[in-house]
Amino acid sequence: MMVAIPMDAMKRVYHQNPCSATMFAVYEVLGERKDIRYRHHATRLNPWEKYEGQMVRDPKMKACECECDIAQDPHHISEHYALLEVIGKCDYLLVDQYCLNTLFAMKNVGIKIHKLPPFVKTAEEAINHFLIGTEITNSLQYIHPVA
Repeated sequence: MMVAIPMDAMKRVYHQNPCSATMFAVYEVLGERKDIRYRHHATRLNPWEKYEGQMVRDPKMKACECECDIAQDPHHISEHYALLEVIGKCDYLLVDQYCLNTLFAMKNVGIKIHKLPPFVKTAEEAINHFLIGTEITNSLQYIHPVA
């Protein structure tokens, strides 16, 4: 399974709207229920960062505070699908905050959202939190990176 984590420019977990993150770390999770392994697959630049779009510049977008009229605008709704350029093949998106448009965009393509607590700072912590907090593992014994 593939897991995407929004990251800031310093490669820390980004806790605001994932549409405004600088990049995404993509991890592959492998293994059996008792021995889960993960490995870093790629780090991909957010398309909105690449094209200097409004999504990464507007403080309201970062805070998931789209005004009602903007949140209902079909053009704005479609802007959330730009993330699929970099995370479209993922099964999960690990986030702290997200707006309803992000939720619906991910849900429409089969990407599940897993909520992260604000104290998670690194991608490795995010993966561990995700694996421990989901039903993927059963009587977990080991979680470790692939060497």
